[in-house]
Amino acid sequence: MNDTLSLNTRAILLLTAPLVVGRSSTGRGGSAAELLSLGEYKRLARRLRELSRQPADLLAAEGDALCADCADIVEPERMRRLLGRGFLLGQAVERWQARAIWVVSRADGAYPARLKARLKEDCPPVLYGCGDRSLLDREGLAVVGSRNADDALLAYAAGVGGLAAAAGVALVSGGARGIDGAATDGALAGGGTAVSVLAEGLEPRALRRENRNAIAHGRLLLLSPYDPNAAFNVGNAMQRNKLVYALSDAALVVCSDAGKGGTWAGAQEQLDRLRLAPVYVRATGSRREGLEALRAKGAHPWPEPVDPAGLAALLRHPVAAPARVQSLSLLDVADSKPAPDGRGSGDGVPEAVPAGDGHAASPMPPADELYALVRRMVRQILRTPKKEDEIAAELGVAAVQARAWLERLMAEGMVEKGGRPVKYRLAHTELA
Repeated sequence: MNDTLSLNTRAILLLTAPLVVGRSSTGRGGSAAELLSLGEYKRLARRLRELSRQPADLLAAEGDALCADCADIVEPERMRRLLGRGFLLGQAVERWQARAIWVVSRADGAYPARLKARLKEDCPPVLYGCGDRSLLDREGLAVVGSRNADDALLAYAAGVGGLAAAAGVALVSGGARGIDGAATDGALAGGGTAVSVLAEGLEPRALRRENRNAIAHGRLLLLSPYDPNAAFNVGNAMQRNKLVYALSDAALVVCSDAGKGGTWAGAQEQLDRLRLAPVYVRATGSRREGLEALRAKGAHPWPEPVDPAGLAALLRHPVAAPARVQSLSLLDVADSKPAPDGRGSGDGVPEAVPAGDGHAASPMPPADELYALVRRMVRQILRTPKKEDEIAAELGVAAVQARAWLERLMAEGMVEKGGRPVKYRLAHTELA
């Protein structure tokens, strides 16, 4: 079901979404060319934070004055035209609700914490989904590869999907035919779960009979940052790739061309710039130039885990801990302070705080110094009980890393967990 939209989400949809209803991509009130681009919305969100305002304030009585305050970013008349598409938004929402499509904006608490922690301002302003959104909080293995793969590689991908199912790990893919589809089918056939991040609107996929059963039983989630009726285009596919990696604890490239294609572009972006998750390449069977080229860039050979325990161990202890660009470091979290009015950022995306460079050298080994800092941060964070993904988001690390620290803190008696949903809290001895 689609939840009632928050005012912030309504404002963001009006500014950035085409609100496709039927064959129309624009409707009354503006054209697709008028919609705010991701870059424009990022600049607008920063301005709203500077003014201690939120997107919803643009719909309030003082909205005209606020539009004027942002005139150097978006022309006020253009903003008013977009915000005036309320009737069209209502029609779109009715259509989404009838198809069990939900919508969340990055101003909402339900927005995937992992995406906020990893992508910061680059996370999509709006996400559309169909299925159980709690699948986004699970450990995830991304499996990607070419659309035109031979039968042997398709069978290999399906086998990896089946192993992920047995390990209780969500299979994350781009939902394309070929390797993506085979891996997803393997996970679902094995009784597991899958998240398909689509480069086009998800409405046609959500209506397919073969998907409806898996969606209804909470085993398949379709996710897209694009309007539910948007058509596929290559640019969207390239942007979608980073979401696949950002939602995963590790990624396996089954096959790829060298220097071209979406699979190559997505893996190259991770290895060269984003480094959101460890990237592995298939190390058995027929080899291709693309996989060798990715290894030369830093990808690791897939160790071929043979049982669920092996796969779970690989995800919890990857061969490399990649540096995550644009993520808050622990020192950033320690030094960050709330806005004077306590409201925080305008759309719920924390701002990166540059770390200082004048810290004195510590006599402790780096790992021990880091863990000591984690202890102090967790003691602050757990002044109120929190879920694992919330803790990971506040620390700016992957869920698997947060879980490892929390398990160590529980063994030491500092932290305990319980309740439904499961939350971590400080032990009674720590509260005394």
